[in-house]
Amino acid sequence: MAKLLYTWAKVQRGDIISFIYQNKEGRRLRRTILVLEPKLKGLVHGIQLEISNIPTNPEIKKILKSAGKTEIVDEDKKIYRVELDGKTQNVYKKLKTLIKRHGIYRTYSYDKARKSSVLLEDLKLPARFLKELKDED
Repeated sequence: MAKLLYTWAKVQRGDIISFIYQNKEGRRLRRTILVLEPKLKGLVHGIQLEISNIPTNPEIKKILKSAGKTEIVDEDKKIYRVELDGKTQNVYKKLKTLIKRHGIYRTYSYDKARKSSVLLEDLKLPARFLKELKDED
């Protein structure tokens, strides 16, 4: 799995990042999220895409397309980001049905999250969706 080392200071809306975050039971798990807000009221807001590199949602294409325009950051390493379509509230409204169906909206304490290193995370996307992305460029 290819990943790119990143810094919390560079994290911005639309980035697909991963970091290790401790759950309520005390287990430290790698979380991969689509960032909606990197630091709003001390929280990182995002759509959870994977836990410990295991996809949490079979509708990833629909999530990314609803959120905005998916861009290829590094094709060889399968790193992507999303140019979010408008303000966070607008993106949330577009994703609301998927969020409710799959329970994928998450907030994380920024101070707790940044104790872990942050990475731009590779994603396994459907081949047809990848072809669409490449054709758009």
